[in-house]
Amino acid sequence: MLAKAHIAVGMAAAFSIVRPGTVAEALPVIAGGALGCLICDLDCENKSEKSDSSHWRVVMALVAAAALIEDHLLDAGMWRSIGHGGDFLWGSSGQIGQYLWFAGLAGFVITCVFASGSGHRGFSHSLLAMALETVCLWLIFPAVAVPFAIAFTSHVLLDMMNKRSVRLLYPAKKGICLGWFYADRLANKVVAACGTVWLIVAIIICRR
Repeated sequence: MLAKAHIAVGMAAAFSIVRPGTVAEALPVIAGGALGCLICDLDCENKSEKSDSSHWRVVMALVAAAALIEDHLLDAGMWRSIGHGGDFLWGSSGQIGQYLWFAGLAGFVITCVFASGSGHRGFSHSLLAMALETVCLWLIFPAVAVPFAIAFTSHVLLDMMNKRSVRLLYPAKKGICLGWFYADRLANKVVAACGTVWLIVAIIICRR
């Protein structure tokens, strides 16, 4: 699938599963979903796919940044989660929390750099990458980790339906490919349209 389909489905899945009831609760869903829906495609090699993914990653990064800014302006609480991702392990020790925050940031950057050079639909689309990036993000910004993981999962599931295999169990070389349709043809437009409708419905339901 191309970027628009991944964005629509990833955001819709995040809203449907987390089900935020207020604007304050929706902001981390927006930020996490925006980061997770396209991060898998850091490894794009095809020129057209790389251009499509890079353009929309910038857009979604701006969406995530806007959600963070809005959270700060509303004092909604997302920013207050920074540095507290390790509290469930170490309690509320500030110094240890700082170390874990830096460890999470370093781990996230290293994982993304490795993913970008791993070959398309390799490490970046694996359960290992999802686990590592989600844990690192939990240590950095725990409020956005769950929607990030949901959007990431939706991306991988959509790509598994295409005609090119996904190395879900990396480092195992054998990939998974359902072969239902091509990633850049009619099915992509249908999925993007259905995902958009799903997202709108999910937001309406959450507002009730």
